[in-house]
Amino acid sequence: MSHAVGVLDRILARTREVVEERRRQMPLDRLQRSAPTPTGRRSFAQAVSQPGRVNVIAEFKRRSPSRGVLREDLHPVSAAQSYEIGGAAALSILTDEQFFGGSLEDLREARAATLLPTLRKDFIVDPYQVWEAWYAGADALLLIVSALSDRLLRELLDLTAQVGLDALVEVHDRTELERALSAGARVVGVNNRDLRTMDVSLETALELAPHIPEGVVAVAESGIHGPGELRMLREAGYHAFLIGEHLMLSPDPAVALDSLIRLSSPRRLPGLLPRGGRPVAVKICGITSVEDGLMAAEAGASAIGMVFWPGSPRCVDVARARAIADALPPFVLRVGVFVDESRQEMARIAEAVGLDVLQLHGDETPESMAGLSRRAIKAVRVGPAFEPVQALRFEGVAAGVLLDTRVPQGGAPGGTGRAFDWNAVRGLRPRVGWLMLAGGLTPENVAQALAVVHPDAVDVSSGVESAPGKKDPAKVRAFVEAVWEGGA
Repeated sequence: MSHAVGVLDRILARTREVVEERRRQMPLDRLQRSAPTPTGRRSFAQAVSQPGRVNVIAEFKRRSPSRGVLREDLHPVSAAQSYEIGGAAALSILTDEQFFGGSLEDLREARAATLLPTLRKDFIVDPYQVWEAWYAGADALLLIVSALSDRLLRELLDLTAQVGLDALVEVHDRTELERALSAGARVVGVNNRDLRTMDVSLETALELAPHIPEGVVAVAESGIHGPGELRMLREAGYHAFLIGEHLMLSPDPAVALDSLIRLSSPRRLPGLLPRGGRPVAVKICGITSVEDGLMAAEAGASAIGMVFWPGSPRCVDVARARAIADALPPFVLRVGVFVDESRQEMARIAEAVGLDVLQLHGDETPESMAGLSRRAIKAVRVGPAFEPVQALRFEGVAAGVLLDTRVPQGGAPGGTGRAFDWNAVRGLRPRVGWLMLAGGLTPENVAQALAVVHPDAVDVSSGVESAPGKKDPAKVRAFVEAVWEGGA
């Protein structure tokens, strides 16, 4: 028996002892009667399978048997928040104490500090540990095929689903992959670390990729240190990437993660690509607080809009806008909304806030838009006298055209809650390079709007509010879900 296998055997043996100790301290029946600490489970499987973005599962672990102490000065809350800022799709928290220095308390604290779904990464060998993960508030847990019999693997998978958690089923070779799939695994992680030798090779993931069927979420684990490796694994078909040591050893994990993501993914066209594999992107506009911005991002928005027109009840100043922009994950586009603003002032605000895209709602002409500091989306007002040429004249000048409701002279240029006759723009979509739809959209009518207009993206503000400038989380989620269902 090799040294590495001996380490694994010792970990599993010690895990079983610890489980018995904890079972004596908190009997299973008491655990089952207890309410989970956090409420509202987050879908781990959905979070790590969003096409069009680099889905990183960012890991917190203090040490490992192969590397020893990694870092002792980083608190799980600080790490989790850094990962969220850096653009992580989910968290992985080591909860093994003896060999990795972790705990279930680390998981509780990390999950409570972010909006990210959180994986309990441990050596799960007993149904009691599934209930522990449920009690601690985990959204998912790790099941290692090499540590489990076929019978126990199926039992743990069934119980995990029963308590409402996702399972990341880890494999290391073709035989283990077949066992995982036979047991019903829907999220499979390929660990590039050979547990017999502790050697790491990305060839493991590349060799197994063709054998992971459609419909199964594929996660690559271990040995990922640079954007080139991420691109290679993405091209091989992997949906997500579990990265730990590289981030833990970085002086600033947020910067390290952000750099990995940005350098391994192409820049998005004018700023909006759908998330979650859906054909229509969602922008939530009129964001006035960090809380609402993060909530919109968590709900599935591809972009958030901040209004800089003083006449709007949703207007924000540069300081507040910067705080919102800084808090958002990097994959969410920051859009600034302006009305007949000077190009100098727009450039100043865009630089100060960190805007990705300008959205222009005034009487700007194609000539006035030349040479702007950022890509721009031009709003075109649709009313009874609308002619397609009003939108088509911005082709080649604006990165995209937004159709909004024409309002009476002197009225607000957006966010009125009024829809226009969508039939007036029926057939415009094939003639416009990139089209966004706004104006009176709500969770109740957006599916109908999609069926008529067929836009690339939708923009909503008042339709998901409880008051001007205050978003209603339930309405935001309902809107995003209605778009995803209506655009399918």
